[in-house]
Amino acid sequence: MTIGQALKDTRKALGLTQTEMAAGIVSPSFYSKVERGVHDIGADELLAILNANNINYTEFFGHLKSNNLMQEDYLQEINQAYQHEDKNRLISLKKKILSLPDSRQKEYYLLQLHLTLEVYLVKADKIPKDLIKNLKNFVFQYNEWDAKALQIFRETMRVYDLDELSFLINSILGKYPEPDKLAVNLQEIIGAICVNYLDICYEFDQKELISRPLLYLKKIPASKQVLLIKILANYYEAIFSHDSQTSRQIFAVLKNAGWEDFVKNLPQL
Repeated sequence: MTIGQALKDTRKALGLTQTEMAAGIVSPSFYSKVERGVHDIGADELLAILNANNINYTEFFGHLKSNNLMQEDYLQEINQAYQHEDKNRLISLKKKILSLPDSRQKEYYLLQLHLTLEVYLVKADKIPKDLIKNLKNFVFQYNEWDAKALQIFRETMRVYDLDELSFLINSILGKYPEPDKLAVNLQEIIGAICVNYLDICYEFDQKELISRPLLYLKKIPASKQVLLIKILANYYEAIFSHDSQTSRQIFAVLKNAGWEDFVKNLPQL
């Protein structure tokens, strides 16, 4: 759970509007973006909001920590079971997750499990139709493009045709037009979506669709979290412009850095 999600949960529990919760410490518009994960909030402003609304620090951060641990533990367990190709462990995890209270978080865990069991683990040639339907429903149901919907979309872009993808990419970039103002986790997720889209555009020889995602990738500030994404943006730009020298150099750097299994799936001139 992010700080924004914890603030939203706490605000709703108190029956406050976003304007009331912001308490004049930050603007209602800024506060709304914090709840949605578009903006980070400084420690001073966060503590001032908690004080203004008589929210106990210990309870707030305890709630935040416990939810973060739950999210991390389940996703980590799913990943570990996948790494060990342990289908029985995944089935056991599914039983645990099904016992959780209904929530979007629970739905997210179940989708991750289904992806692992039915697609990644068995390396199926095609994603089952009912899973495709569930994936699309998850993305469109809330129509908010929050971090979880973006993560699901990033991992399942192949279930959409190119026209659907182009519409959805434009929708995402339209909602988050200024990557330099986003939290780093959103920069990383949206950046990965753009890279995946470029790969699909190359596969279908659709160079005319690449300008907006490429420009977006260039606007993402450089940081260690998005280093690979920035490198891949340069790689695909070289591929589309038929710059074989640059593409070979980047390919060699990634391969020599230990990414041999990854780069073998990249297009080459």
